[in-house]
Amino acid sequence: MDRRQGVSALVLAAITLACLLPFAGKAFHMDDPLFIWTARQISVDPLDFYGFKVNWEGTLAPMSLVTQNPPLAAYYLALVALLAGWSEVALHAGFLMPAVAVVLGTHRLARHFCAHPFWAALGVVAAPVFVVSSTSVMCDTMMLAFWVWALVFWIEGLQRDSRRQLVLSVLFVAAASLTKYFGVALVPLLLVYAWLEERPARAWAPCLLLPVAILGAYQWWTYDLYGRGLLWNAVAYATQLQVGGELPSKLLSTFAFTGGGMALLLFAAPWLWDVKRLAIGVAGFLAIVGLAVTMGKVGIVPVMDAAGGVRWSFVLQLSLWVVAGASAVVLAAADWRQRKGSASVLLFLWVAGTLLFTGLVNWAVSGRNILPMLPAVSLLIVRRLEACGILQEGARPKLLYLPVALSVALAMLVAQADYRLAAAAREAAQEIKARAGSSAKALKFEGHWGFQYYMEALGATALDERDLRLAPNDAVVVPLENSYFFPLPAQIVEPWFTHEIAWSRWLSTMDGSLGAGYYADGWGPLPFVFARVPREQYAVYRVR
Repeated sequence: MDRRQGVSALVLAAITLACLLPFAGKAFHMDDPLFIWTARQISVDPLDFYGFKVNWEGTLAPMSLVTQNPPLAAYYLALVALLAGWSEVALHAGFLMPAVAVVLGTHRLARHFCAHPFWAALGVVAAPVFVVSSTSVMCDTMMLAFWVWALVFWIEGLQRDSRRQLVLSVLFVAAASLTKYFGVALVPLLLVYAWLEERPARAWAPCLLLPVAILGAYQWWTYDLYGRGLLWNAVAYATQLQVGGELPSKLLSTFAFTGGGMALLLFAAPWLWDVKRLAIGVAGFLAIVGLAVTMGKVGIVPVMDAAGGVRWSFVLQLSLWVVAGASAVVLAAADWRQRKGSASVLLFLWVAGTLLFTGLVNWAVSGRNILPMLPAVSLLIVRRLEACGILQEGARPKLLYLPVALSVALAMLVAQADYRLAAAAREAAQEIKARAGSSAKALKFEGHWGFQYYMEALGATALDERDLRLAPNDAVVVPLENSYFFPLPAQIVEPWFTHEIAWSRWLSTMDGSLGAGYYADGWGPLPFVFARVPREQYAVYRVR
């Protein structure tokens, strides 16, 4: 690496930390507790990582059935906790390293794909989906770090005929797959790239057997531990359970999550496309507006308000992000058509494969699921700008700082909204405990995610639908915007009080009434929504 590239890497690392450090104290949120509980189990028994039970879906069940992610991220969490403790700041600080690794890996990968690697890496930092995903302690950013570096070592190993780098690459493939199962998609990507590069198969093909063998061993090991192979169990879960509507709604959600999560596609559009293609984009936007209204009137997408009128703000946001997201596919196809090289094929398959899995195969569309293709989209944007002459060798196109700055600003706003939503659950647990805990015999609750983590930390118990175990004067808390809650028997309980928290005025990442569903499109077809945000409500009941 020359001095200039080294300086660029340092600047990118500093920008990444500047974007993420403000959220280091974020409350544990959504599926974070699953990874933390697994890490605690690993700290006690490292070889039996899912050897405990958890009430996550309304009843007590083995963790091996509840979670659909492999354990490597939890092993990393256990290591971080061993060194720094289990606090929010400590664990989030530990996950800064994978985030920086994604950005620096994109920077190094981009040196093989374009002439402006700094801009490609900057496009990753500027994406809302990257900033929000990197403020969790879930597995997604860590998997992407392994993914990007696996590609780096594979490409450089083929170029230099280095068996050591090829082996290192496939070890990173195995690590990505054991962090999140989607990492196994790297195997066909690496195979196609090596084949198109016309490298002797004997030099690289045996290497690709290594991650397959490691995953096979993992499947056998987990079958021996838990009576089921967890790799195939996750495949069955992803393909059989479906939320978020039928195919038309899924397609809209997939493109909307892509456009909103990678907002640079929208903000850089005047630089990416000529007048003709911008006009086609405007026509597509108007067509999506009409389609969304039509689908809303028959109940397919939530564009109608309670009075039967059209929520035009929601329709416009949905249509805008759908068109922006669809442009990612257009970028990939145009790059393949114009350049016709192995890099173009790799980028196209990277984007198309992620979209197909997210929209047609996986159980839900979410920001977490479109994150893996972010480096490819950022690379395609830079390659397009270079092809159009906007980015030229030695030039400093100051105007391009505007779309990047807009994307960063949006990313920080969305991450701040998600930060405050997470904090609302923590505050609600503390305030309800203070109000009800002193007079109730025992405090119990429904709902899960981060709210469950903080309720249990305060001594409350998750209610089991199959075994309620309610006693007179017990208090039961039901978070009305949460998951897996069930009706309580009216003959046993009576309303006690309602607790409300105002956490955001005009931006939400998860609210079914607004159509925002960053973590699962069952809540809505947009990753975030600008609208008047209702208060978080918690109904508290007392057992008669």
